[in-house]
Amino acid sequence: MTTTDAYILSCYQEIAVLNPQHGITLVQHTASGTVYVKKILETYNADVYEYLYNHHVKGTPEIAEIAEQDGRLIVIEEYISGQTLRTILDNGNIFTEDAAITIVEELCRILLELHSANPPILHRDIKPSNIIRTADGSIRLLDMNAARQADPLKKEDTELIGTVGYAAPEQYGFGASSVQTDIYAAGVLLNELVTGVLPKDRMPRGRLGKIIKKCTRIDPKDRYRSVKELQSALASCRNHPNDFDRNTYRNNYMIPGFRSKRPMNILMALLIYAFAFSVCLNFTAEGIAPGFQTWVERIILSVLTFIMLLFTGNYLDIWSVMGISRIRNAWLRFFAVIAFDALLAAITILVMIFAGLIMGAYHFN
Repeated sequence: MTTTDAYILSCYQEIAVLNPQHGITLVQHTASGTVYVKKILETYNADVYEYLYNHHVKGTPEIAEIAEQDGRLIVIEEYISGQTLRTILDNGNIFTEDAAITIVEELCRILLELHSANPPILHRDIKPSNIIRTADGSIRLLDMNAARQADPLKKEDTELIGTVGYAAPEQYGFGASSVQTDIYAAGVLLNELVTGVLPKDRMPRGRLGKIIKKCTRIDPKDRYRSVKELQSALASCRNHPNDFDRNTYRNNYMIPGFRSKRPMNILMALLIYAFAFSVCLNFTAEGIAPGFQTWVERIILSVLTFIMLLFTGNYLDIWSVMGISRIRNAWLRFFAVIAFDALLAAITILVMIFAGLIMGAYHFN
């Protein structure tokens, strides 16, 4: 650090600690009174920050000062007020498809400028906690710590960096980062905004689901070639929100086990349904009079069991309606489904008893 850099940094007075673990503080310029964010980075790409210092990218915090000292980078950047998308999602909110598309379209405009740099700048850490929505509804892309300049000659990333769930496979040594790496994370983000969960847990159906699936392909060559191409797909989805192909429309109403059209899944589903209905149609409880009453109760049991199976298989995305899909932890989500199944089982027993009493099938001394 030069004497000039030291003097410039001394003009910023610390006023609050935002994140002590990551060396992020709130500072105020002693002359102008303007509030900034100060970061002390140990993981960074100096060339990226140098470029952003000299070429501000709209939609990212403007960098006021940068200085290197003892292998660390000190960054003074614009303070942006608002809520991160992570905070909004963690508060139990999910976005409509239209709102989510608007956010990702705005993200694409930011990425387009980053990717248009020479060489292209790859963010490599797009996730809800790194995107702030401001009071006017616009977004800002934060945290360029993992960013680097694209190198077409590299066969694989030498530094494995990224966030599990959002990082593309090539960020873990399965290739080299490219513009498709940011497209992968944009697809994951879009999925979480509309469903509350990652693509591996569930994807929306229709055009939007197809877009997310293409963004998150394992092989980068199978993803969109550029954010411009992704923007076009999003615009098409917005302009034709109900334009589903016939197969997709039919799939929405297929019962659990048949939607994937995989032979093994269909076989397992048939065995489960056959077993469940076999038990229901052969059900006989002590105290139930034979004949008509028995078959009425068997039919009631069959219908309620079928409803339970539909719920367990998330038929017509019922989990989203009930808020279960918003539970991020897979085990908690599993136990929530089991708890509701238990409630349905209890309701089934009560209905059976009530039906038996109505028909005089049960007699109490």
